[in-house]
Amino acid sequence: MKLGLTRFSIVIAVLCVLLLGAGAVSLVFVDDSAANSRIAFQMFETVLMLLVIFAPAMLNRVVHIKVPAALDIMFVGFCFCSLILGDVADFYGHFEWWDNLQHGLSGILLGIVAYELINLFNRMEGNSLRFPPLMVFMWVVCFALSVGAVWEIMEFITDDLFGLNSQQYLVGSGTFDATEPLLGHEALRDTMSDLMLDLGGAFSIALFGFFYLEKRNLHKGV
Repeated sequence: MKLGLTRFSIVIAVLCVLLLGAGAVSLVFVDDSAANSRIAFQMFETVLMLLVIFAPAMLNRVVHIKVPAALDIMFVGFCFCSLILGDVADFYGHFEWWDNLQHGLSGILLGIVAYELINLFNRMEGNSLRFPPLMVFMWVVCFALSVGAVWEIMEFITDDLFGLNSQQYLVGSGTFDATEPLLGHEALRDTMSDLMLDLGGAFSIALFGFFYLEKRNLHKGV
């Protein structure tokens, strides 16, 4: 059975399997609850990465939506940088700018995905409905912000389950720092900054799409 994975995705999948194997071995030999919790979280993130890798292929197989190879590579590459490099390799702790970079890029990527989805709907055979540019603009922004909000909810849940600092509500940097909690406005800074970066990236794509559609409609005399 052909999986339809790109070579890039295959390489990342092999790496994830190796990481899962190393994590399983570590859980057997490491006798420290805090370390085991960290390893379990890293394995959880690696499993999520594997699901991401196979998501485009499953989308094509189940609902017959073909994800363009370029978008597939961008999607898998971004998730690798966020889940594996960011959390498993703790780039979030080593590089203060890594989190901001990922959220800015996520807004752009989610904006592209939203734009492709609505274009796919517009291209459906027999579909007489065509969304106006302003509606496309609103859809792209709302889609990206919605996914960004779901991500923040997931971070909140994993912080509770694994005792992590994904939302930076504790003093320090990185996912695995756990010192005294921040108070008031500062405790919200990371989450709100992430959502605003998501908004900025999505807004740039939405604005581009708006003017592109306006120009195309003008040429068609719509």
